[in-house]
This record gives sequence, structure tokens and C-alpha cells, in this order.
Amino acid sequence: MVKLLLDLGNSRCKFAIVENGRLEQNDTHNYGPFGKLYSVKSLCDQYSDASEVIISSVLSAEMNSQIKDTLLNDSVKNIYFLDPTENSFGISLAYADASTLGVDRVAALIAVNEKYSGNNCIVDCGTAVTIDALDAKGVHQGGVILPGIESMRKTLMENTKIEITNTEEAEFNVFSKTTGSAIRAGCISAVVGGIEYVVNRMVSDYDGFDQVVLTGGDAEFIESYLSLPVKFDESLVLDGLKVVSQNI
Repeated sequence: MVKLLLDLGNSRCKFAIVENGRLEQNDTHNYGPFGKLYSVKSLCDQYSDASEVIISSVLSAEMNSQIKDTLLNDSVKNIYFLDPTENSFGISLAYADASTLGVDRVAALIAVNEKYSGNNCIVDCGTAVTIDALDAKGVHQGGVILPGIESMRKTLMENTKIEITNTEEAEFNVFSKTTGSAIRAGCISAVVGGIEYVVNRMVSDYDGFDQVVLTGGDAEFIESYLSLPVKFDESLVLDGLKVVSQNI
């Protein structure tokens, strides 16, 4: 039995196939000029032999509804959107209102609870950076959200009306000689410093972590700047969806 897993983020879609209980063909698909709905439909058409489509989506309720209707019209019969208000798959969530907790965070918590023992910190680096604590019994302790590098840069640019050229320095440099590279260095520093501060504060207020698990589209890049010991796990949300697919 083949199942299609979709991790629908704000800027791209990660997907994988589960076949015979194993995660296969793990890849990333940019939405492209035709938009999110077209991209999701194209992926489902490409893997039309999938018996089920399991989805984690941070997109709007309206977009999720359009995706579901489109796939149903295309004869995809079994579609499951992860909804922590209905089932959190072994995780005791810290939020009183689970509908306000991002489903990608929930999927990552589910994966970590399945894959790693002990107390864990999950850092997901994407459009936003989320930092969550999960204890050895699967109890979510809560967490922190901060802007990702590109979100921070765009917000600063929009609010200050700064104009920069595409020829400015791309490398990180705290002695930047152009405004564009200075902004980039500042955003990287803020995100890296924010992650390290929050994780260290969690450690001091808690019993420590057996590991800090780093995931998300910017994770590899951010890892190179962190002084914290971390474990990079690029498919965490998809691994969480795999657990979901085995329990629905």
C-alpha cells in the first residue's frame, strides 16, 4: 500500500511516499508560478497510485478546503488533514486551545516522541522559527516562536523602505560594508542568538535535554552558525505524518 505524505509550508511543499512502512522519495517541491493548489494537484497526479494522502498544512483554512475539494474531485478518496484538536497521536499538548498550535509543530512533536528517547528540544527553522520542549513521557512543555531569517529581513525592508542592489555581499560578515549585507548579517545573528538564548534558558529552567533536534528549510544553514550541539533531522514533519499514517 502506497501513501502520499504532504508537508505544506508557506513557501514550499515537502513530500514523501510511504511504501511497506518505509519513507521513500523524500523531496521538496517549490510552489512555482501557478500557485499552491496547482502544485498539490500536480503532486497527487504524479503519485496517483497512492491509496491515501496525509497532509500537514499551515496554509489558510480556505486554501485547505480548496485542496480537499480539488483532490476529492480528482477521485482521491482518502484524504487526512492532521488536526490536533481531534487527535494528537500520543502527545499531551501544552496549549489549552490546540487549534492555535501549528500542525507542523505537532507533526514534529509526534516524530520526536516516536524516534528519540528522553527530554528533547525541537527547533524548526523555516518562515518562522519554532522552539518546543517535549519530555520523555510525550508531554509538550510549550515553546517559543520567532521570525525566520527571510521573514525578519523582509519586515525590516518593508518598514524602513531601504533600497539595496542584488550585487551586495551575500556572505555573513559582522563588518559588512553594504546595507544589504549588514541587514543579512543582523538577521542571521538575531535568529542564531535567539535560538541559543531560548534553548539555554529552557535548559536552565528545566532538567536539560537529551538532544536538541534541528529541522526545517533553513536548518542546515543555521546549524553552521550555532555553538549548541544539535542533531539535524531534515524529515521530521514527514516522519510525524508517517506515524499518523500508521494510526488512522
